[in-house]
Amino acid sequence: MSSVGHNSKDLTEDERAALYGYLCRQERDELAVIDGAQAKRKENFKKAKEWGFSKEEVAFHEKARKAGDGSSIVQKHSLHKRVLIKLGLIPDDRGGDLLVDRADRLQLIRARGEADGLVGEGGPGHAGFAQNSDEEVTYLEGWKAGQMRYAQNWQAAMEKAIASKSREEPEASGEDPFPAAAE
Repeated sequence: MSSVGHNSKDLTEDERAALYGYLCRQERDELAVIDGAQAKRKENFKKAKEWGFSKEEVAFHEKARKAGDGSSIVQKHSLHKRVLIKLGLIPDDRGGDLLVDRADRLQLIRARGEADGLVGEGGPGHAGFAQNSDEEVTYLEGWKAGQMRYAQNWQAAMEKAIASKSREEPEASGEDPFPAAAE
Protein backbone atom coordinates (compact mmCIF):
# COMPACT_ATOMS: atom_id res chain seq x y z
CA MET A 1 0.00 0.00 0.00
CA SER A 2 1.11 3.48 -0.72
CA SER A 3 1.71 6.04 1.99
CA VAL A 4 -0.25 8.82 0.35
CA GLY A 5 -1.76 11.47 2.60
CA HIS A 6 -5.52 11.81 3.13
CA ASN A 7 -5.87 15.16 1.32
CA SER A 8 -3.50 14.29 -1.51
CA LYS A 9 -4.61 14.31 -5.13
CA ASP A 10 -2.75 11.04 -5.70
CA LEU A 11 -4.88 7.92 -5.59
CA THR A 12 -4.19 5.08 -3.24
CA GLU A 13 -3.99 1.56 -4.64
CA ASP A 14 -7.44 0.83 -3.21
CA GLU A 15 -8.86 3.97 -4.84
CA ARG A 16 -7.29 3.05 -8.20
CA ALA A 17 -8.73 -0.45 -7.84
CA ALA A 18 -12.14 1.04 -7.07
CA LEU A 19 -11.96 3.30 -10.15
CA TYR A 20 -10.94 0.31 -12.25
CA GLY A 21 -13.85 -1.67 -10.85
CA TYR A 22 -16.20 1.21 -11.64
CA LEU A 23 -15.01 1.38 -15.27
CA CYS A 24 -15.32 -2.38 -15.69
CA ARG A 25 -18.85 -2.32 -14.27
CA GLN A 26 -19.78 0.50 -16.64
CA GLU A 27 -18.33 -1.43 -19.57
CA ARG A 28 -20.26 -4.58 -18.58
CA ASP A 29 -23.50 -2.60 -18.28
CA GLU A 30 -23.02 -0.84 -21.62
CA LEU A 31 -22.18 -4.13 -23.36
CA ALA A 32 -25.41 -5.57 -21.95
CA VAL A 33 -27.31 -2.62 -23.43
CA ILE A 34 -25.58 -3.16 -26.78
CA ASP A 35 -26.34 -6.90 -26.67
CA GLY A 36 -29.99 -6.12 -25.94
CA ALA A 37 -30.14 -3.59 -28.78
CA GLN A 38 -28.47 -6.05 -31.16
CA ALA A 39 -31.03 -8.72 -30.22
CA LYS A 40 -33.87 -6.24 -30.89
CA ARG A 41 -32.31 -5.26 -34.23
CA LYS A 42 -31.97 -8.94 -35.16
CA GLU A 43 -35.65 -9.50 -34.35
CA ASN A 44 -36.59 -6.38 -36.35
CA PHE A 45 -34.61 -7.62 -39.37
CA LYS A 46 -36.26 -11.05 -39.00
CA LYS A 47 -39.68 -9.37 -39.14
CA ALA A 48 -38.54 -7.31 -42.14
CA LYS A 49 -37.59 -10.50 -43.99
CA GLU A 50 -40.92 -12.12 -43.13
CA TRP A 51 -42.76 -9.05 -44.42
CA GLY A 52 -40.81 -8.83 -47.67
CA PHE A 53 -38.16 -6.21 -46.85
CA SER A 54 -34.44 -6.90 -46.86
CA LYS A 55 -32.20 -6.14 -43.91
CA GLU A 56 -30.07 -3.99 -46.19
CA GLU A 57 -33.10 -1.94 -47.26
CA VAL A 58 -34.08 -1.12 -43.68
CA ALA A 59 -30.51 -0.44 -42.52
CA PHE A 60 -29.73 1.68 -45.60
CA HIS A 61 -32.88 3.75 -45.09
CA GLU A 62 -31.71 4.82 -41.64
CA LYS A 63 -28.15 5.40 -42.80
CA ALA A 64 -29.26 7.49 -45.79
CA ARG A 65 -31.82 9.44 -43.77
CA LYS A 66 -29.16 10.48 -41.28
CA ALA A 67 -26.54 11.23 -43.95
CA GLY A 68 -28.33 14.05 -45.77
CA ASP A 69 -27.51 15.94 -48.95
CA GLY A 70 -23.93 16.11 -50.18
CA SER A 71 -22.82 13.25 -47.94
CA SER A 72 -20.48 10.48 -48.99
CA ILE A 73 -23.39 8.03 -49.05
CA VAL A 74 -25.20 10.16 -51.65
CA GLN A 75 -22.01 10.48 -53.71
CA LYS A 76 -21.41 6.73 -53.44
CA HIS A 77 -24.97 6.04 -54.64
CA SER A 78 -24.44 8.36 -57.59
CA LEU A 79 -21.21 6.54 -58.50
CA HIS A 80 -22.91 3.13 -58.21
CA LYS A 81 -25.76 4.36 -60.42
CA ARG A 82 -23.33 5.53 -63.13
CA VAL A 83 -21.50 2.17 -63.05
CA LEU A 84 -24.75 0.18 -63.26
CA ILE A 85 -25.88 2.33 -66.21
CA LYS A 86 -22.55 1.71 -67.99
CA LEU A 87 -22.94 -2.01 -67.42
CA GLY A 88 -26.44 -1.86 -68.89
CA LEU A 89 -28.01 -3.25 -65.73
CA ILE A 90 -30.33 -0.27 -65.21
CA PRO A 91 -31.74 2.21 -67.75
CA ASP A 92 -30.01 5.57 -68.20
CA ASP A 93 -32.47 8.14 -66.92
CA ARG A 94 -29.91 10.93 -66.60
CA GLY A 95 -30.57 12.52 -70.01
CA GLY A 96 -34.23 13.36 -69.44
CA ASP A 97 -35.74 16.81 -69.39
CA LEU A 98 -34.97 18.26 -65.97
CA LEU A 99 -38.36 19.95 -65.82
CA VAL A 100 -40.24 16.73 -66.50
CA ASP A 101 -38.55 13.92 -64.62
CA ARG A 102 -37.02 15.65 -61.63
CA ALA A 103 -38.58 16.81 -58.40
CA ASP A 104 -38.30 20.48 -57.57
CA ARG A 105 -36.95 21.72 -54.24
CA LEU A 106 -40.34 21.87 -52.49
CA GLN A 107 -41.25 18.37 -53.71
CA LEU A 108 -38.02 17.05 -52.22
CA ILE A 109 -38.72 18.87 -48.95
CA ARG A 110 -42.24 17.41 -48.84
CA ALA A 111 -40.87 13.93 -49.53
CA ARG A 112 -38.35 14.33 -46.69
CA GLY A 113 -41.16 15.47 -44.39
CA GLU A 114 -43.31 12.50 -45.35
CA ALA A 115 -40.44 10.07 -44.79
CA ASP A 116 -39.76 11.64 -41.38
CA GLY A 117 -43.43 11.44 -40.45
CA LEU A 118 -43.66 7.81 -41.51
CA VAL A 119 -40.74 6.76 -39.30
CA GLY A 120 -41.70 9.02 -36.38
CA GLU A 121 -38.91 11.59 -36.67
CA GLY A 122 -38.91 15.36 -37.11
CA GLY A 123 -42.12 17.33 -36.95
CA PRO A 124 -42.96 20.86 -35.81
CA GLY A 125 -39.84 22.72 -34.78
CA HIS A 126 -37.54 20.17 -36.40
CA ALA A 127 -37.87 21.09 -40.07
CA GLY A 128 -34.75 23.21 -40.13
CA PHE A 129 -36.41 26.03 -42.05
CA ALA A 130 -37.54 29.52 -41.10
CA GLN A 131 -40.81 29.49 -39.20
CA ASN A 132 -43.88 29.81 -41.47
CA SER A 133 -41.71 29.78 -44.61
CA ASP A 134 -42.86 27.91 -47.73
CA GLU A 135 -40.24 25.29 -46.98
CA GLU A 136 -41.42 24.72 -43.40
CA VAL A 137 -45.08 24.59 -44.43
CA THR A 138 -44.25 22.10 -47.20
CA TYR A 139 -42.15 19.96 -44.86
CA LEU A 140 -44.91 19.90 -42.23
CA GLU A 141 -47.54 18.99 -44.86
CA GLY A 142 -45.37 16.05 -45.84
CA TRP A 143 -44.68 15.18 -42.22
CA LYS A 144 -48.41 15.16 -41.42
CA ALA A 145 -49.08 13.00 -44.49
CA GLY A 146 -46.43 10.53 -43.31
CA GLN A 147 -47.89 10.50 -39.80
CA MET A 148 -51.38 9.89 -41.20
CA ARG A 149 -50.14 7.17 -43.53
CA TYR A 150 -48.59 5.39 -40.56
CA ALA A 151 -51.54 5.96 -38.22
CA GLN A 152 -54.11 4.77 -40.73
CA ASN A 153 -52.23 1.66 -41.82
CA TRP A 154 -49.90 0.28 -39.14
CA GLN A 155 -52.50 -1.71 -37.21
CA ALA A 156 -54.04 -3.41 -40.24
CA ALA A 157 -50.59 -4.09 -41.68
CA MET A 158 -49.42 -5.60 -38.40
CA GLU A 159 -52.53 -7.80 -38.13
CA LYS A 160 -52.07 -9.02 -41.70
CA ALA A 161 -48.36 -9.67 -41.15
CA ILE A 162 -49.03 -11.64 -37.96
CA ALA A 163 -51.89 -13.53 -39.61
CA SER A 164 -49.76 -14.44 -42.61
CA LYS A 165 -47.09 -15.79 -40.28
CA SER A 166 -49.65 -17.94 -38.46
CA ARG A 167 -51.54 -18.72 -41.68
CA GLU A 168 -54.75 -17.30 -40.20
CA GLU A 169 -57.03 -14.64 -41.58
CA PRO A 170 -56.85 -11.24 -39.88
CA GLU A 171 -59.78 -10.37 -37.66
CA ALA A 172 -62.71 -8.83 -39.48
CA SER A 173 -64.45 -5.61 -38.49
CA GLY A 174 -66.15 -7.27 -35.51
CA GLU A 175 -68.87 -9.00 -37.54
CA ASP A 176 -69.08 -12.78 -37.73
CA PRO A 177 -67.71 -13.77 -41.15
CA PHE A 178 -69.66 -17.06 -40.99
CA PRO A 179 -73.12 -16.14 -39.65
CA ALA A 180 -74.75 -19.35 -40.95
CA ALA A 181 -72.26 -21.53 -39.03
CA ALA A 182 -73.19 -19.88 -35.72
CA GLU A 183 -76.81 -21.02 -35.96
